[in-house]
Amino acid sequence: MKLPAWRRYAIKPLTLRLTPAALGTFATVLAFLALAGGAIGYAVGANHPAKSIPVAAAKPVSVKPATADAAQIQVMNQRIAELQARMMRLDALGQHLAESANLKSGEFNFDPKGPSGGPLVQDLSVIGERPRILDRLQTLSAEIERRETQLQALDSVLAGKRLQDNRQYLGNLPVRQGTVTSTFGYRTDPFTGRAAFHAGMDFSGPEGTDIYAVAPGVVVYSGIRSGYGNVIEIDHGNGFVTRYAHARRIIARLGDRVAKDQLIALMGNTGRSTGTHLHYEVLQNSRQIDPATFVHLALKK
Repeated sequence: MKLPAWRRYAIKPLTLRLTPAALGTFATVLAFLALAGGAIGYAVGANHPAKSIPVAAAKPVSVKPATADAAQIQVMNQRIAELQARMMRLDALGQHLAESANLKSGEFNFDPKGPSGGPLVQDLSVIGERPRILDRLQTLSAEIERRETQLQALDSVLAGKRLQDNRQYLGNLPVRQGTVTSTFGYRTDPFTGRAAFHAGMDFSGPEGTDIYAVAPGVVVYSGIRSGYGNVIEIDHGNGFVTRYAHARRIIARLGDRVAKDQLIALMGNTGRSTGTHLHYEVLQNSRQIDPATFVHLALKK
């Protein structure tokens, strides 16, 4: 069967033969079309920007007040109130001491601003209070320093008055008859012949001579002590103690309250002694001091 002419041509495969030069031209055309498409896409995107996807707005976060600062200010205010109360007590004490010492009015002024009062109130809601509170603390510190200086000066004055009063208080003789045979300080030791320190004053006299308390006090020792023999110690207060050694017999006993010029012992020759005498000492804060000061006061009376 003879096919029509169009059928004969339709079933033949179409073969396209390209030379190397044609292939290069075709590749160049494809590359140009790709670049052109990209440029067109960029231009379209630039003229019609893409819509951004809406994002939910973040909710505002509520910030609590600065409670730490408020608490710190409250603590500082409490500290100021405490310091003010202490200053009032110091002022009252200083005024009382000044009056007790019979000092001249105004010599130690512990009330420079006159009377004042009222509770300390601060607005803790205002953080700006901090500079004012710090300034108040500095002022308060300066006032306390001034009061400390005043109290130290007052203490020195009172110490001098106490010493003067105690000298008058102890200004008495432990015996009514006798001779001073040795004084306070370095001397030639009667046993060794060498220089040695003598911590008291010696009064010689007949055996059994009366020995008296130079001032009121409490007997804190009554008995035998090495080197001293029979000895009595009397505490007169304010750190002052008198000691009476080498007694033949002790009359006052431990714990007795004795009066000024009360008979407490009889002169003897006990302990480290070369003969009948009284070894008399005055101690201030456990340290021996020269009894001559008090003896001289007694001799001037």
